[in-house]
Amino acid sequence: MATHYRGPEREQRALDLFIALTRSSDSFQKAALRKAPLPNGITLSQFGVLEVLLHLGSLPQSVVGQKILKSKGNMSVVIAHLEKRNLVQRRRAPHDRRQLLLELTPDGHTLISNYFPLMANGFADSANVLTVEEQQTLITLCKKLGVGAHSQ
Repeated sequence: MATHYRGPEREQRALDLFIALTRSSDSFQKAALRKAPLPNGITLSQFGVLEVLLHLGSLPQSVVGQKILKSKGNMSVVIAHLEKRNLVQRRRAPHDRRQLLLELTPDGHTLISNYFPLMANGFADSANVLTVEEQQTLITLCKKLGVGAHSQ
């Protein structure tokens, strides 16, 4: 669906792009989650935190928030829920006792380690509507758009 806005052509094109990106991202995510539903009670934001900690190790909460594109306030709520479920914990950084690091608990590590391959496979299956070359081109274009928009 294209925009109903009737302004300058460049604005219409940009709005069409925004609509296409948003809808395709939403559809892509939903398709992957149909193939690999999130574990009971885990939100997509919580999954993002667990995934970042699995692949990057202990990190400050602010860095995790930047990685999953969540605000400081939203991150506090997400982390509180993960702590209640004993999936993450906070500990003092050894190099700077003022800084708190987030890390997976053994339960959190088990949950995300078992689930992540299912999610990755769900995304891979959903991406199969594009050729490998098309996937790579889309990745390159999305990165270019993201970097360009961020630098403005």
